[in-house]
Amino acid sequence: MKRLFLIIAALVFIGTGAFAQTSLSETIASGKKVFVQIVNDADHPIPEDEQADVVRCVAEAGQWTVAESADAADFIVSVQCRKKVVFNSPRTWLTPSVLDKEGNVLWQGKQFKADATTFNGFKATNRCINKMIEYGFQKDLFVKAGRN
Repeated sequence: MKRLFLIIAALVFIGTGAFAQTSLSETIASGKKVFVQIVNDADHPIPEDEQADVVRCVAEAGQWTVAESADAADFIVSVQCRKKVVFNSPRTWLTPSVLDKEGNVLWQGKQFKADATTFNGFKATNRCINKMIEYGFQKDLFVKAGRN
């Protein structure tokens, strides 16, 4: 009896995982409409021009069309943003997540950070966006969704 219960529980778990992957895969398919929600830190926001860079780069990375509102989008990419000067160098933190239309989190990325240096032209946000796209989207989100 106990074995039967374990087998059924394992099948339900595997089926749920497969459904979640299919759902994520269908949700973030290229050509879909995305609303990029910038969640700025109240005390340390990133400037508007850098917010526009985040929106543009997220849409380009996923080959999505940017929607003007969350209602017009197929899904939402929420990016928590923070910028602060640390040891005389601007530092930016970005944390992406993918939400469905109901606001359920389908994928949560890790936090990415970058400092302004001479190597990146003193543009911490641009470097942080590149890290988020390369490591968060291409090596995590797209792999989990089967979009290699």
